[in-house]
Amino acid sequence: MKGTEPPDYLLAMVRRSPPRGTPVVPGSTPVVSFGDANHAAVATLGINPSANEFLDGSQLLEGAHRRLATLSSLGADSLDELTNAQVADVVADCAAYFQRRPYRRWFDPLDALLQAGTGASYYDGSACHLDLAQWATRPIWGRIVDRAARRALLDDGVPHLKAQLAAEQIGLVLLNGRQVVAQVTGAGLVELEPVGRITVGAVSSDLFVGSSENQSYVGWSANIQSSWGVSTQFKDELAAWIAGISRSTPSPTSVGGVGSTGIDVTGHLPRSLELSGKRELIGVLERWLAESHAATIGDVGRYGGKAWVSVLLSGYEIVLNADTRRDAIQRFVKANKEQLDTPWRVVANSRGRINKVLPTGRVEECPGWYAYLNPSLDEEGIV
Repeated sequence: MKGTEPPDYLLAMVRRSPPRGTPVVPGSTPVVSFGDANHAAVATLGINPSANEFLDGSQLLEGAHRRLATLSSLGADSLDELTNAQVADVVADCAAYFQRRPYRRWFDPLDALLQAGTGASYYDGSACHLDLAQWATRPIWGRIVDRAARRALLDDGVPHLKAQLAAEQIGLVLLNGRQVVAQVTGAGLVELEPVGRITVGAVSSDLFVGSSENQSYVGWSANIQSSWGVSTQFKDELAAWIAGISRSTPSPTSVGGVGSTGIDVTGHLPRSLELSGKRELIGVLERWLAESHAATIGDVGRYGGKAWVSVLLSGYEIVLNADTRRDAIQRFVKANKEQLDTPWRVVANSRGRINKVLPTGRVEECPGWYAYLNPSLDEEGIV
């Protein structure tokens, strides 16, 4: 960015004063990004930068030890008086962060997850790190006892982050830890949906997905840097889940649409998907099990009993409802994959209509399997 004119959103992002009454590191500058957000396709998102990015003990880092621009390094007295060239220097130091003196103890565990889960890295410029609040604070966020100060930092930072995300080409945002997930949803940045859980040993982590106009979001509740008991196996399983989500994530220009696998960013099959026969159904469901951790095949929302996937079979239409559960799909695929000629029995539903489809030839309940025949039959039979 040095030698170029910063865009308006970056001028506004840098050329502002810290919110009053907040414990921002004196002499620091707002961190618009760790790494080059202008070229990154993937971003991790945190709450705010560490004071260690600017301080050694109580002293500002200087010279070869400096990680980011400070008022002293810029030769400036205040941020609101920075020239465009000085703003460009702030942005350039942020863009070059991982080539300068990165705080590896914090970033390297996330970079390993990025590489395994998305193929991106901070160190080759394909990934960057952003924050809801761009100011480094002392004490750290979790020890700021004044709720009004926290609120002021978020109210100040989130609008700038939104402007940045709207301007950049970042398509996927990763959220590490329950606190980040909570703050992102609380700030109204995106609405996240719980889609499952990973449990390895004593560590259990809830999984979340969501999408905004320009980005897809993937989050998890365990903090991989600080949660006790986070093992290599846990990180491997988390990376595998992220990889499955990122493969099915559409490009930024079509967020919310269906990717090449047919599975949307929330892990659901597309609504009104029409299939022909058992073989095609089993193929789609098997792929869904492999690429998604969603608990149901469709978006349950306020009502899960809506038709989601239809299958044409022996002249009949069979519909699977949105709330058909993952465990039921697993049992169905296992039982039918090698025996496509297994008959499906049609029995009476709770209201007496003979349209409830059981994916076996026996009259037995199939918990979590919600499939119905259209039209209904006059008497129980098989299809």
